Parts: sequence; structure tokens; C-alpha cells
Amino acid sequence: MIKLDYKLDKQILECLYERMLFSTKLNKMSVKKNFDKLKEKYPYNIIFFDISFSEIIFVEPEKTRCLINTIELRIIEQSKVKFKEMKKKKKFIYEAKGELKKIFKYENKFQSFISEFFEKELETRTCYFCNIHYVNEYKVDEKEYKNEFTLDHYYDKGSYPYLALSLYNLIPSCYVCNSKLKKSIELDVFAPNSEDFDFHKRVKFKLHLSKNCKDLNIKSKADIKIPLKENYSNKYEKYIEVFKLNERYEAHKDIVFEMLQNAELYPESRLKELQDLTGIPYQQIKKDIFNLIDDADLSKQPFSKLIRDMSDELGLR
Repeated sequence: MIKLDYKLDKQILECLYERMLFSTKLNKMSVKKNFDKLKEKYPYNIIFFDISFSEIIFVEPEKTRCLINTIELRIIEQSKVKFKEMKKKKKFIYEAKGELKKIFKYENKFQSFISEFFEKELETRTCYFCNIHYVNEYKVDEKEYKNEFTLDHYYDKGSYPYLALSLYNLIPSCYVCNSKLKKSIELDVFAPNSEDFDFHKRVKFKLHLSKNCKDLNIKSKADIKIPLKENYSNKYEKYIEVFKLNERYEAHKDIVFEMLQNAELYPESRLKELQDLTGIPYQQIKKDIFNLIDDADLSKQPFSKLIRDMSDELGLR
């Protein structure tokens, strides 16, 4: 729903890459060294002969599907070279991916490090899939509060274990979107950090009022509907369905109801009166009353896209 538009400078990327080279308690050698050693053996010497560790870790969103297709096709081709029986082919593929899973292991030390990297370096706050929840929830664990920062593997790490540590395959998300709704489902659109992701522009919340409402005189939030509408295509139809966005936002119509009430209480004339009384520019007063948010800050606050779209509908921006 919200575009993940971050610019990582060379120093930050080098810091992350260096951390990937460190040894872990589970592996005496670094992830890179383990991967390079694996590439010396069949079938990995053929599957990854022209694919480096850094290419996997920093593959860009627009190129990820191409990388997946290349690797998956090579694994299948090698299963055909080695075996004729379908059962043995499937076993070969399963075991090949099992070895990759041992190396590109997201759990334990790397999980906490990568989460910390996203939280501190990118200052991530809300879920990029739904913009409803914060991504850093605190849970009680043995009398202590533990920060549970959630990252979704856009391309499932079970199906594609070599992408488990890939930076751009990780999307800051809430527990509901990650574990309850998306799970291992593959979406038909690019990830929120792709240059081609334009949900925030193409899909808008639209305000529909019941017939008995006149001049924004709304008596109840039951008179309001706020469906997501996409312009000119159905590109994000599955996206909206998978994350149950219409259903989940239906439970938060009180936000729009309050905006409509404020629109009735504070017309432009009233805002200018307040400006004369307080000396505060009426645009700032409007921003404070309606909680208006700049487009650049949509990821900082829950429901920011809903508020922005509704303020456009009401002519508040």
C-alpha cells in the first residue's frame, strides 16, 4: 500500500555486507565462505557458476524474478540430467534447496541483526502492506519487554531459500499481514520497494455516503463506505484481496467520520477566524485539526494513506 522508497548509501550497504561475512555460532565460516565452498560441488557449481554472493544479497526488486527463474530452471535441468523418475527428481530438488537453506539461514543471529538494521537505518515504523499497524511491537518475555520487529520475505524463503538474507526481499510488515494473511502467497505485482510499485498512486480510498446524507451532515459512521478503487486496471486486485484491505479498513471508518464532522465544524471561514485570533496560519491550523500528512511521511504514521485520500476527497489539501 505504501511505497518503500529508501536510498541506501554505499557505506550502509558495505556495513550490512560486512556483517554477512562474520562467522556465526552455527557456522564456523561466514555465510559467503559457506556459499563459495558449496559452489565448488555439484550441482551448485553449475547452478551458481555465474552468480555471486553479493548478487544474491543485493539483487534489486525489479531483477529478483529473473534471478529466481534462472536458478529454479537450472535446478530443474540438473534434476533431469541426473534422474528420469519424477520421484527422484523431486527428491533431488528438495535436497538441493535444503543445502541452500542451511547456508542462507535467516533465523537466530541474522534475524535480529537485519531487523535492527531496518529499524535504525531506515527508520521504519508502519507496515508497508496495510499501513494499519506498527511493525515494532513489544511483547513480554520472561519479565522483559522484547522488541518484535517483523519483516516479510516477499518471495517465500521456504520456496527460495537463497533469498532468505536478500536485503530487498525483506519488507517491514505487521504480524497480521506477514503471518496471518500473506504467508507464502506470491503476489502478481512488484514489492513495495520496487521502482514499478505504484499502489499509492493508482489505488485510492473513495468516499461513498448513504442517500440520506446531505451537505456532509453525517449522523453515523454506518452512513459511510470507503472502498479502495483502482484507476484504469485491476493490477492490485489480488493485493487488496490477500491483505483484506477493504474489510480491515471498514472497521476504522470512525477516522473518516471524525474528519467529516471536523469538515462541518471548521469550514474555511472558521479556520481564517482562528488564524486572526491565534496568529497561527490557517493552513497549519487545518493540518493540525485534520491530522494532514505530507506524502513523504506516509510510512511514519498508521492510516496515513486513508487520511490523505480522504482529505483529497474533501478538498482539504
